[in-house]
Amino acid sequence: MLRPSALDGIVKLGRFGADKGAPGVTLSVVHPASMVMAIARKGKAKALKDTLASLKKVEALWAGPDQYYVQSAPFTELKNKLKGIASLSDQSHGRVTILISGLKARAVLAKGTPVDLHATEFPVGKSAITQMAHVSVHLTRTGADEFTLSVFRGFSESFWEWLTSQAGEFGYQVS
Repeated sequence: MLRPSALDGIVKLGRFGADKGAPGVTLSVVHPASMVMAIARKGKAKALKDTLASLKKVEALWAGPDQYYVQSAPFTELKNKLKGIASLSDQSHGRVTILISGLKARAVLAKGTPVDLHATEFPVGKSAITQMAHVSVHLTRTGADEFTLSVFRGFSESFWEWLTSQAGEFGYQVS
């Protein structure tokens, strides 16, 4: 059984905002995935980084010095692989991930973050922790014009409202 998103019943599919031409951005809620915070134990930062890099079907996103959000790995499997290397905390139920893509994605995000999102400064695969609309956001560039935004579940509704408001001038599609 799939775990429901905190935005179920809030997100409405369709085309919104400016209606001239193609929408500037597309927004979608990513189905809740396994997300584990891994923090290196003292003196184990390199071992953590190397172990995470060696795991297959796992995405490790920078989340601070010697810290990573690890996605798509079952908690018990990760716990066994990282025993003695990192402390783990399952964040799967506590976060909501939103995908924003399109030619105006960077412009929408720039309204709320001081992070320089230009491709030369923030290339594909780079992550940052920032504030947008007074909400802590884990931001990752996943494509040329594509970003994922992970927010705490309790703030996801107000963050969604802010994000759609900012995207309105460019027109946006919710899928």
